[in-house]
Amino acid sequence: MRAFLITGNPGSGKSTLAAELVRRGHRAVDADDLASWADSSGAAVDAPATVDEAWQLTHRWVWTRERLEAALTDMTFVCGIAVNQEELLDLFERVFLLTLEADEQDARLARATSAARTEGVKQQIRDGRPVLQARMLAAGAIPLDATASPAALADTVLALVRADRS
Repeated sequence: MRAFLITGNPGSGKSTLAAELVRRGHRAVDADDLASWADSSGAAVDAPATVDEAWQLTHRWVWTRERLEAALTDMTFVCGIAVNQEELLDLFERVFLLTLEADEQDARLARATSAARTEGVKQQIRDGRPVLQARMLAAGAIPLDATASPAALADTVLALVRADRS
């Protein structure tokens, strides 16, 4: 099974790249469909009908190994981010990291229309950007410039995947 993770901070273009890969006939899974909320102890919880900033800042967006494994087939691109993704990197042949600078992330967050992204949540995202990038690079992720076009990013990812095969 060949599975690949495309990760990056919120606003880095994971969903856009997934759509480009699908457009080209590849299987790309939005990892948000596999994720769920957990409390600070790691126990799974259902989100309340109305999620406010305080609730969101005290809960974690996580993946479970079982759900992730069930979604993987040969040549699957999983596009997303979760607090515990480092614990699941062994499921992926390669990890690609969409990187962006703080000013570009701020501009993208400002354009985002999600009501769930309050100023406190946006600040948590900003604070987490350099941490996630450093941790994923230390784990061997291949950095990709998130400001490149989705077509150029897809070309790069697919070329690297093909090169691994030969």
